Amino acid sequence: MNDLPIENLNLLDTEYIDILANSSNPNFELELVKKGVDLTEARTKTLFITLAQQKPETPEQWQTFFDAWEQACGYRPTSEHLQLIENLFWKSEPNSGPNSESNNQ
Repeated sequence: MNDLPIENLNLLDTEYIDILANSSNPNFELELVKKGVDLTEARTKTLFITLAQQKPETPEQWQTFFDAWEQACGYRPTSEHLQLIENLFWKSEPNSGPNSESNNQ
């Protein structure tokens, strides 16, 4: 057989299974762990990156996004930060943040 060896991630079986079962993006989270990122930090960063890929639409989604940002980065985003995320990931109208008219109707 030509099976590739299982990569040693220095994880307990339960930690590995938790990533597979509960991560918002298990492959990305495992890559962070492979690079030496702490399990808790890997989960936090994975959630933030996953949420940043799709623009929040509801107040609850915005709150979840802001909370994930604060947890991952250590501070709340400013309007300038949101504009950068918009340009990088969301590519929509420039005034479509959580306080814009379309979201407050």
